[in-house]
Amino acid sequence: MINLLARLVEFCRRRAPFILAVTALLTIFGGIYSAQNLRVDTDTDKLVSPDLPWQKQVADYARSFPQSTSQTVVVVEGPAADAVEDATASLSAALAKRSDIFKTVRRPDAGPFFDTHRLLFLPVKELGALSDQLATAQPLIATLDGDPNLRGLFGLLDQAVKSAAGRGASLDVLKAPIQAFADATQSVVDGNAAPVQWRALVTGTQASPEDLRKFILVQPILDPDALQPGAKASEVIRQAAGALGLARQHVVVGLTGDIPLADDEFASVTEGAGTATLVSLVLVGLILLAGLRTPRLIVAIGLTLIVGLIATAAFATAVVGTLNMISVAFAVLFIGIAVDFGIQFSMRFQEEVYQATGEAPEVDRATVNRRALERAAKGICKPLAIAATAAGIGFYSFLPTDYRGVSELGVIAGTSMFIALLANLTVLPALLSVMPTRDKPRHGGFLWARPVDRWLQHRARPIVLVAFVLGLAALAATTLLRFDADPIDIKDPERESVRLATELAQDPLASPYSIELLTGNLEAAQNLVHRLELLPEVRQVVTLASFIPDRQDAKLEILDDLKMMMGPILDHGAPLEPPKPDEELMAAKRFESDFEVFLAGPHGAELGAAGPNFARSLGRWLKTATEADTIPLRSALLAGFEGRLDGLRKSLGAARVTIDGIPPEIKADWISGDGRARISIFPKGNMRDGRQFAQFVAAVRDVAPEATGMPVVTIESAAIVSHAFVFSSLLALAAITAVLVVILRRLKDVLLVLVPLGLATLYTLGTLVAIGMAFNYVNVIAIPLLLGVGVAFNIYFVIAWRDSRGPVALLQTSTARAVVFSACTTSTAFASLALSPHRGMASCGILLILALGYVLLSTIIIQPALMILWGRGRSVS
Repeated sequence: MINLLARLVEFCRRRAPFILAVTALLTIFGGIYSAQNLRVDTDTDKLVSPDLPWQKQVADYARSFPQSTSQTVVVVEGPAADAVEDATASLSAALAKRSDIFKTVRRPDAGPFFDTHRLLFLPVKELGALSDQLATAQPLIATLDGDPNLRGLFGLLDQAVKSAAGRGASLDVLKAPIQAFADATQSVVDGNAAPVQWRALVTGTQASPEDLRKFILVQPILDPDALQPGAKASEVIRQAAGALGLARQHVVVGLTGDIPLADDEFASVTEGAGTATLVSLVLVGLILLAGLRTPRLIVAIGLTLIVGLIATAAFATAVVGTLNMISVAFAVLFIGIAVDFGIQFSMRFQEEVYQATGEAPEVDRATVNRRALERAAKGICKPLAIAATAAGIGFYSFLPTDYRGVSELGVIAGTSMFIALLANLTVLPALLSVMPTRDKPRHGGFLWARPVDRWLQHRARPIVLVAFVLGLAALAATTLLRFDADPIDIKDPERESVRLATELAQDPLASPYSIELLTGNLEAAQNLVHRLELLPEVRQVVTLASFIPDRQDAKLEILDDLKMMMGPILDHGAPLEPPKPDEELMAAKRFESDFEVFLAGPHGAELGAAGPNFARSLGRWLKTATEADTIPLRSALLAGFEGRLDGLRKSLGAARVTIDGIPPEIKADWISGDGRARISIFPKGNMRDGRQFAQFVAAVRDVAPEATGMPVVTIESAAIVSHAFVFSSLLALAAITAVLVVILRRLKDVLLVLVPLGLATLYTLGTLVAIGMAFNYVNVIAIPLLLGVGVAFNIYFVIAWRDSRGPVALLQTSTARAVVFSACTTSTAFASLALSPHRGMASCGILLILALGYVLLSTIIIQPALMILWGRGRSVS
């Protein structure tokens, strides 16, 4: 077999122009084919086999409630509840008109049903207090409803102050409204309008956190040909918010959910990739120049690398078609090992040129190059073939797992090893044959490493002892290894979708970490609800029956009384004629004058600080006010009034709610087409805490094993990934061992490959524990790369050791030089990953650099020490 590969190299040398021409055509074709057909899917939910039972439950739920999948969650936030509610309503209405962009647009807390029956969901005591508060505010509501402008407001205030003072009544009830008007007026003067919160004024209650954050759930029509399928829809949402001027109302609109998270993930993975790749290539070129010391070899290796990478991409396109967040790393794996093959071949070629020149200095350079290429092929084909076979089979060992991400990576990376071998035994020799060189032959190894070789010779035993002690310590630490299963943790935290998802996860009232459950019917769901509500890990359980208010008789009685009191006011008919341009300004001046007189009188102090504050802010506004200035003041003082009054008017139409009376659009969210009922189970506690998260899922599944939803998927995915990598790593190790036993045929040689590799693996895992880094869905690819590169490096040294006939001085050989510079170039390429804003990619880069560093350490220090202890006892000169 080795002779066959050597003859292949010789054939390519003799037919170099033909080989390069065919390679160029195939590479162009492969590049075009890959560019047009290869896709990337960043959805981590697809990394696991769809045939698993819990995956089938996920698919069943998605089919039953398709409107709950592939969503963009529009988050509307602000410091003022009225502004948030109005902004959410106007934005939702604007988006609903764009049926060309959105399949569905809905608000989970609004719509005709909620508008009418909202008050029925209040506790009886709270509803009674609201009724009393509305009775107190009745005169204010009546006047402003009939004349909703500055004329009506200032006329009402003037009358209220004078009336209360005249009757000697308490003015406490006016303190809060007057202070609110003072603050809003001053905000207009300051140029940063903050409207009056009419909901708080009318109801007497402060805004809750859920009042300051509203949601719109939209299903965008995705563009399957775009790298970010939901980007167009997201841009339409932002444009709509801008057109409505929501920012001027101090309302912030953000996007999260499945679609923005996936789009942002792709953006964060690719962001800065061009610059990082360019810097990486420059650094790799400089390192190769320092190692190979000739541009000719660098160009040849680079072209060979490009040919092999395009061939691998074409293979991936044909076999897989769509890459995932794991299999996309095939390029990193290929470059890391293929560049090693090229460096090994080239440095062996350099060493043969150096020796051939020394043996026959009178021979011309072309003949020297030909002979050197022949000798290099005979010497390097065996270690390259063994390394490629062992690494390839190791990668193929990841195929029989349920973790599709790594199984697809296994088939691509495994095949790429043989592509890299073929490219370096065909294209590289052909390039070296046609590219002339005038470089002076140089020794291929590290001549300065002679003292290090001597040190290894005399200190082999303590070196090995320390290595094994450290390995045992690292082995003990591996029990503390963690796998971070939360997909949010691998994303770029600076992205809006990720930031919002993180915030919502910590908010028990808006947590996206709900568990979903399908039952046979609503009755079965209700029977299960009672058991779930008893769990200490559960905050709330929601079914369709949750939309039936409790104690409806008592609440409807309160609402009937409220309707009798407020009905005539709210149904008064048409309002007064709008004021003329100067009427509002004149009303403000008149009130300001009367108010100053009132404050100076005997009852002025009863308003406390609110009175002087309002007089002062209104006076400042009037100093420069024109008729046009009444518009922003009217907006600040009255913009939220009509919306709140309209909501009150609708809510007084509430009637008894029954299951049959719930609208179809709400029923469709809770009862599937085949009659099954949905249960949503919301957690108690912080779901960003891994322990609480796992306890919540375990507690719910103890009651309902068939539960699904994001928390269940996360837990199951973590188990699948952890099992896949343990199983696959052991299988890869067994397969590599079997290959080495068959090829090397000596147990000692097999151990010389595997022991340093095992120690490097332990050191890497121990360091992860020491620095607190967890495995995640992305950085787990460091394990197969560690196996591939480690096996290759160790095989080179073992073959060199077996073939040596003189003293064991491995660090002075071209093999050692090639290993060191190969590790340097590969780690430089990984450094670009470490700088990625995507936390998964960054952790992957860091882990790869760590792993490669330990592989290099074990190869050039521990492995030679083992060889000395197990070898023939020769001394190093």
